[in-house]
Amino acid sequence: MEESHNMDDIEQNFLTQFSSMVTTDKDDLIKQFQTIGENLNYSTATFFLDMSNWNLQTAVGCYFDFMAFSRLPSMRFINDVTVGKDESVTPNTSFKLSWLLQNNGEMSWPNGVHIRNEKDDSRYSVPALAPNDTTIVTVDSVSPSIIGPFTSNWNLCTPNGSPIGETITSHVNVCESGTLAITQQLSQLQTSNFSDVENAENASASAQNPSPATLEDTEMWG
Repeated sequence: MEESHNMDDIEQNFLTQFSSMVTTDKDDLIKQFQTIGENLNYSTATFFLDMSNWNLQTAVGCYFDFMAFSRLPSMRFINDVTVGKDESVTPNTSFKLSWLLQNNGEMSWPNGVHIRNEKDDSRYSVPALAPNDTTIVTVDSVSPSIIGPFTSNWNLCTPNGSPIGETITSHVNVCESGTLAITQQLSQLQTSNFSDVENAENASASAQNPSPATLEDTEMWG
């Protein structure tokens, strides 16, 4: 009950604050809406504003009503672990992006969670994850044909498409002398070779130290 009163007080404070704001610029409205929550991302703000015909006060009220009756899982971006991070990539080239993410909420991520590219709506499945656990998520990307900075935005989403946590933004520079794709290919090759060597060593050890032979019942008792 106390939590409900706290939520009502917070909502009323924001509604009072935004009731005096007069602006029709959508980017300004989105930025103002995002101030009501630390991890409230661009897509969520746009959704509630668009649903409320871009009335900021109405959108804030709808958001708090939604939060009171529906809890979403949570996600924290920990680090960019892309192989070859900070290297440039050549134009029209396939490469991979990898991020270390954490379930920093109290709810497990459900089956069907996915990560989505805001621009082309491409989606990649993400495994269910228990609270406090971490996972590395890897997605495929293709650099544009134009030389210069290339930015892509990604959101972790519930099975029904609701964004979870902050937007993940990737910045990669595109140039003719880029080495990112080559670095990733070499890394993959080295990992594959290491796995082959390890399997061969295990097989050799098994051959040199075979398991003790078991005696048949007839051999044991004559």
